[in-house]
Amino acid sequence: MPETTVVFVPKQREREQPTTVQRELIDAMIDLHPGGLTWRRTFPGAPDQIPHARHFTRYLLVDSPCQDDAELIVAELATNAVLHTGSGRSNGTFIVEISRTTTTITVAVYDCGWGGIPRFDLPCRTSAKRGRGLAIVAAVADQIGYEGNDEVGHKIWARIKIAT
Repeated sequence: MPETTVVFVPKQREREQPTTVQRELIDAMIDLHPGGLTWRRTFPGAPDQIPHARHFTRYLLVDSPCQDDAELIVAELATNAVLHTGSGRSNGTFIVEISRTTTTITVAVYDCGWGGIPRFDLPCRTSAKRGRGLAIVAAVADQIGYEGNDEVGHKIWARIKIAT
């Protein structure tokens, strides 16, 4: 029996049930676009926007087995953007980008710069209350990296391979 995914659509009547979509149809939709699908959303650079970034990720990846990992990564990267870069200043913003192919999900957060170079290789104590975000991202993702600089901002990204 083919794997199916439940996709929730807005209800018009209380008695309607969620629509079930076959996995093959979702993969076919993603394959229609060279390079997969990409979504971006800009958020105000405030801590109260982190749950909204998580919800955005969870909504877009509702059918993915990597949904929880992607949501965790977005939360960590968005929190770093707000706390450690110009994104957290007055009128600052951060952007969440989710790119999806049939084999990978790449999540990225763009910040406003002035936060230094992200360091994924710094050791951290398991008992530490702060400073573990990038270590968590590195542990969950299959690939990680960054682009940019302090003057123009950074794109911090993490790629997760989808188990087939």
